[in-house]
Amino acid sequence: MHATETLIMKGNKIYRRIKKPHFYCYGNNIAITLPKSQIGIVKNFLRKYARKIRNTENAMSHTYLMQQLQSCKSVKEQFEAFNLYTKLTEADISLRQSIHQSVEEIFKKHFPKCSVYCTGSTVSGLGLKGCDVDLSLQFPSDGNNQCGFSKGIQEDSTSEFLILPHKKKLHFLQNILNDSGISGTSKAIAGRCPIVHFSYQNVTCDLAIDNKLALHSTNLMLLCNMLDNRVAPLHQFLTYWAKSHKLIGGPFKFKTYAIFLLLLYFLQTRHPPVLPSVENIFEKTDFNKNLDNWSYDICKYLENFENSKNSQSIDELLRDFFFFYAAFDFSNVICPMTSQIKKAKELLSKNDSCDYKFQINSISIQDPIDPDWNVTSQVCLKYCDYFLRYLLLAFKAFNNDQYWLPIEDRWGICYLFNDLSVLKSSNMKIDGKKIQNR
Repeated sequence: MHATETLIMKGNKIYRRIKKPHFYCYGNNIAITLPKSQIGIVKNFLRKYARKIRNTENAMSHTYLMQQLQSCKSVKEQFEAFNLYTKLTEADISLRQSIHQSVEEIFKKHFPKCSVYCTGSTVSGLGLKGCDVDLSLQFPSDGNNQCGFSKGIQEDSTSEFLILPHKKKLHFLQNILNDSGISGTSKAIAGRCPIVHFSYQNVTCDLAIDNKLALHSTNLMLLCNMLDNRVAPLHQFLTYWAKSHKLIGGPFKFKTYAIFLLLLYFLQTRHPPVLPSVENIFEKTDFNKNLDNWSYDICKYLENFENSKNSQSIDELLRDFFFFYAAFDFSNVICPMTSQIKKAKELLSKNDSCDYKFQINSISIQDPIDPDWNVTSQVCLKYCDYFLRYLLLAFKAFNNDQYWLPIEDRWGICYLFNDLSVLKSSNMKIDGKKIQNR
């Protein structure tokens, strides 16, 4: 409980104004109650700092998608229609590449030797239509480049910029973007990796500084996508499924990277496996030897991997995904690095400092890139609970054959987008054990 309290206090300075918050522990979960007079303070904080998705939601119409899926004649046809509508097109990718180049040109006027790299789902090939463009501003590691700054920062001062507090760096980059004529209001957002959030050509962008973790996770996702052509459509469907149920898209919700790691671990545990352990991937790619190399091309190692002997279709794997996690014991920590689970106590550091302790949550996933980081540590109890409920809803759907015949108003994969009201009168069994409504 101490670790969770410290995390919240660090992330929300507003708590300095809150008197006597109460922490309660229920099993692996922690709830916080506040005096009624203080609730408004927290709400105002969330309005100020929570990211709001704008252009992403406008890129696709859920109503139109459901109509398209309803008109299909088979589940296989539904998946094909879903993939065709939701994946990034060549035009989408070309636009994002153009944005990447334009942003780099903007910053090169102020930092001539800097580079801007594109990371995330645009590069990995796992993105949905309307996804953000993730960028990272990089400087030569020797710090010897000379460049002029606007807005009063002295010439010959890249080194001065680099020693500024991260908040001031972001505000300076914000000023550059605003003065460049980029449309949309830019906003500095705090977090584990602070970013400048802005809009350009009606596409939302996130700019970080020296975000090497993003590079490594992007390379991992890209390689997994290239190792098996079922990875992208499965990840895109699961991401859309989670977004449609509002499980993704805020500071206390799941990240798409967490969904990817859930999928990765699931595919590693198939018989035979669809994907190898991350440990095996690192061994065959010299991944760990290139942690500081932004030009590292992980794809050239593809020939070191054998094709999977698993022949399951996308719809079969999706069904098994929901069955697998509906019965999963989330008191354990998911570890894609080794394709195994660990007991929570195995990952708790002996160091008493919160900064160096793996923070256990109701759902815990160890980041194979940064093993001390639980990628779902920031997900609040409410959304962990919703995630488990929607797993059960999907389990129910796959257990009822009538939902998979094109005779219902909402059949096949459309049924997976139903809300939780259908669970109110249901009791389900998994592996012979009765699961009550949560």
